[in-house]
Amino acid sequence: MLSVAVVYYIVIAVLVFSFWLKVFMADTTTEKTDLMSWLVLIIGTSLWPLVLPFAYLEISNKVSRQRH
Repeated sequence: MLSVAVVYYIVIAVLVFSFWLKVFMADTTTEKTDLMSWLVLIIGTSLWPLVLPFAYLEISNKVSRQRH
């Protein structure tokens, strides 16, 4: 049972990392050679159960501010 949970965690972490990497690479305001940016991307991916809800709230707040 634990191995199934670990596999799900890793699969979702890879999906989250690939999505955030695509967004990171498309961002023109961030330096791609900045070590801190890569560390945040890697730490955020490894802690996705905590980070993902906060990232969603941040994105939804930005979208709602742009609409108004």
